[in-house]
Amino acid sequence: MDMGKLVIDREFSAPRGAVWAAFTEPEILAEWFGPEGWGVHVDTVDIEPRVGGVQKFVMHLLEDPTQTSPVHATFTEVRDHELLVGEDGPHEMTLNLVIELRVEFSDCPAGTALRITQGPLPSEVLEPARAGWESSFIKLDRLFAAHL
Repeated sequence: MDMGKLVIDREFSAPRGAVWAAFTEPEILAEWFGPEGWGVHVDTVDIEPRVGGVQKFVMHLLEDPTQTSPVHATFTEVRDHELLVGEDGPHEMTLNLVIELRVEFSDCPAGTALRITQGPLPSEVLEPARAGWESSFIKLDRLFAAHL
């Protein structure tokens, strides 16, 4: 299987603390995570942003909530307001791979720069994964615009 890593750089017009909270506070994550057409019920979210802590939640298709995509990661590296690194898998949803998600937070003139690195991923899912993140980030932009 041909494998690769997804890297996405994105800037948000929000302070770093707000972007960090969007990834670490269940109530906020449930408002934006998942591409358009998908949602997360806050009661499925458990986040402990510390080494060894969990990041668990279940995305569901809004038109058919029986279609789900669970996330069950363990944090392997955490630097408050700077870095979250977690590993998810191996299980069926990760194609029996261990997939690392690295989220880096830094200041930029617009507010906060975010770098997402995710992998290894099969080459054929790199662009759909990128599209999913970009769609989620549109929802996050809307959330920041409404609350900041």
